[in-house]
Amino acid sequence: MPAEISMTPQVEEKISKEVVESYVFSTVRHDFGIYSERLLLRLVELAQREIKGLDFKGGTSIGKVKVGEWGDAEIIIPVKDVLSGEDDKNYAKAKEAVRNLMGKFLEYEDDKKYRATHILNDVDVDKVSGKMIIQVNRNIWNAMLDFSKGFRKYELETAVKLHGKYSLRIYKLVSKQTEPISYSIEDLRKMWGLVDKYKKVDDFIKNTIAVAKRELDAVSPYSFEYALTAAKSAEVNKGRKGRPAITSVTFFPKRLTRNDTSDAVRRMVDPSMILDRELSQMLKNKFGFDWGGIKANITLFEYAQKEFDLLSFLDRIAPKALRAENVQGYVINSIKKHMKEECGFIFEGDVVMRTKPKEVKRPSSAMEIKSLADILADQQ
Repeated sequence: MPAEISMTPQVEEKISKEVVESYVFSTVRHDFGIYSERLLLRLVELAQREIKGLDFKGGTSIGKVKVGEWGDAEIIIPVKDVLSGEDDKNYAKAKEAVRNLMGKFLEYEDDKKYRATHILNDVDVDKVSGKMIIQVNRNIWNAMLDFSKGFRKYELETAVKLHGKYSLRIYKLVSKQTEPISYSIEDLRKMWGLVDKYKKVDDFIKNTIAVAKRELDAVSPYSFEYALTAAKSAEVNKGRKGRPAITSVTFFPKRLTRNDTSDAVRRMVDPSMILDRELSQMLKNKFGFDWGGIKANITLFEYAQKEFDLLSFLDRIAPKALRAENVQGYVINSIKKHMKEECGFIFEGDVVMRTKPKEVKRPSSAMEIKSLADILADQQ
């Protein structure tokens, strides 16, 4: 790597550690408090170290894991990891997180058997050392390790600094995603434990989705826009005055480069580490881009090379581009136009978002994704 773009130790420390969370665990329906969510983040981060065969990033030692003879896991983590930069001595919040999780249990029942499993067994908080010793039930530990139905990645650094529990839940959904994701309002109520709260859809949206969007827009590299869908069924709208009943919401993930520290780091490295070598050479030799120009548009080039044959596209526009007064500007604007019209991506300022979905996904559907209840059933 050339000396002028080598990564210093200070830069390396800014690269966020990614947490990988199994769908079977992240889609569990619950309404935990934010401190309990942070505790779960740490447990999942430690659990993923047990996974073999997946390319997970390493990190500094943030805790210890010991799995007992019967499969229960003993986790030791600093209390401050749950508080996320707040008062390290605020044991009331740590105890709140523990009580919340210990009071929750998962159920499975069929014609032959009923099973209930607590998330945590025992927890000890050592106020002298500032450590938490957590006993995780073996069934829950196994569920954290189950990546059979896929997994999603998100940055721990961003996740733990979010203050809203719905911000955290939606952040997990949209992080590193580009395709729109749809949910019924009913499913979201169940997932977030709000079946009996915010009865009016407007109140539900205002107190969950709208609040989450404001926080993610402010601090997260991944946020979203959303659209509400009204019911077309006459039966559903029977007796209603005014607008039809709102029955679902579609999240449109967007990337905010202004909040993305990793994107700033990427601009400091050699673009050829991100872009195909032939593409980098064409931009430099044919269109006159210098490294600074390539780095300034690295996100656009990276997305474009994934979405279509960018080399062929550049060959096609080359005659007009090379006659333009601003060659590099013509190339950039042409790629942006193609990405918008043909691929459904918009690049406006620091926002990258897909508005023309290939296919709307529903990753939360109980029919498509294995639930924790299924995990418990498998372990019969």
